[in-house]
Amino acid sequence: MKLKKGDTIENLKLPSVDGTTFSLETIKGKKAMISFYRYSSCPFCHLRINEIINKNDDFGENFVPIAIFDCDFDDLVKNSKKHDGKITILCDDDRVYFDKYEVQNSFLRFLLGVTIRVDRFFRALLKGYNPASNMSGAFLGLPADILIDENGVVEKALYGAHTANHIPMKEVIEFSNS
Repeated sequence: MKLKKGDTIENLKLPSVDGTTFSLETIKGKKAMISFYRYSSCPFCHLRINEIINKNDDFGENFVPIAIFDCDFDDLVKNSKKHDGKITILCDDDRVYFDKYEVQNSFLRFLLGVTIRVDRFFRALLKGYNPASNMSGAFLGLPADILIDENGVVEKALYGAHTANHIPMKEVIEFSNS
């Protein structure tokens, strides 16, 4: 089922690149943005994570950004080394939650994202995010951003129309501070 406002996310439990197992129970009482990303070395994905980390001081104290990738765990660990731990990065290599919440793959929408957001692609390359390094996972995947409140209730769900489509950072910051 695609998530929508008013839905509840329950029992999300996945391995983290920091070696622990993450559970939504650990952030109970906090707001969060759960973002479903593409493959392990996706430049769009890692650029977005970099932008989230750079805005960390703008987020409310009671906010947790969470990134979930559909890929091989070891590849994700290698590709996440540039990030500094200010975001929780999880691996759903069996697509349990990607399938449960209907996060999609699409060749045409992949092409759309690469075409209309070529600027982001080159920005990611300049930051050193190599799309072909340790590549595993959903190359044709589309992102999804889910904002949840302190009780785990969905406040907003955006299923990407293309590979670089996310909730605008300004809106995420406003949500985190509300």
